[in-house]
Amino acid sequence: MSVKMAAGVCPGICLSTFDKKGWSLDMERTSLLAAIGLALFASGPVAAGLEPTEANVKYDTRHERNVLDFWKAESDKPTPVYVWFHGGGFRRGDKSYILHSHNVGLLKEFLRQGISVASCNYPFLKDASYEQIMHHCARAIQFIRAKSKQWNIDPRLVGACGRSAGALISEWLGYYPDLRKPRSSNPIERITTQVLVVGSHLQPNPTDAMRHMRKGGPALFIYTSAPNGDGVHSPKYAKMIKAQADELGIPAQLVGGSKNDIPPPPEGETWLSLQVKFFCKHYRVPYKPPESK
Repeated sequence: MSVKMAAGVCPGICLSTFDKKGWSLDMERTSLLAAIGLALFASGPVAAGLEPTEANVKYDTRHERNVLDFWKAESDKPTPVYVWFHGGGFRRGDKSYILHSHNVGLLKEFLRQGISVASCNYPFLKDASYEQIMHHCARAIQFIRAKSKQWNIDPRLVGACGRSAGALISEWLGYYPDLRKPRSSNPIERITTQVLVVGSHLQPNPTDAMRHMRKGGPALFIYTSAPNGDGVHSPKYAKMIKAQADELGIPAQLVGGSKNDIPPPPEGETWLSLQVKFFCKHYRVPYKPPESK
């Protein structure tokens, strides 16, 4: 991977040199990124009563952050699974962010729809290169599929979504060639790494994902509340990847917010309801409307 390509992956982080440990950071914009991180992730109280069915499960042994939490949906038959990757500029963040106020609605609503949920940690750039991080996250997908019988999930119905850096991870998993090794002696390595549907919140520069997008690739839901002046999550990035999906015939939906010029949800809908409906459609499971109060 060239320095030029990686630098385009996550604006706000200047990736300047490469060594055996991965990309080292040019610190001239660290303070900007730290301010953005605080704004994005100090988002209020953690939800109560939503303890995971399985907590801190090791999905690999290569790094201490190879852990995930899993919430099992109530169902008599195998369920789809929604896999969440947190944001943080590949320098910070935690799987517990799914319980913060801006994410917990998705967790609750997917469980209500009978869709199981996993939230994953992954190594940061201080310990791994960008591409190595993606391979760690691909292993998480393989591990979750390997647990299909124990966790009552349908291994065909796996979707990935994330916020900011997590959006880039989810898109990479969706559009990068399959990493499975059919002849491996390790049964987990023989499992596909690709996902059926992809979600993006606060889309950063998507040039790496766009290089790998292809006809027939997984459906893509994009939501951005970023203002037009946001340099890291500029709404133009969401428009770029949506245009690429449209050109390739990939089903895609783009939803904006009040701070940008992308059309917001129609009356009676929210970005959350639209995303859940989008994932249900591509999981091919019936959407359950909210119960009337």
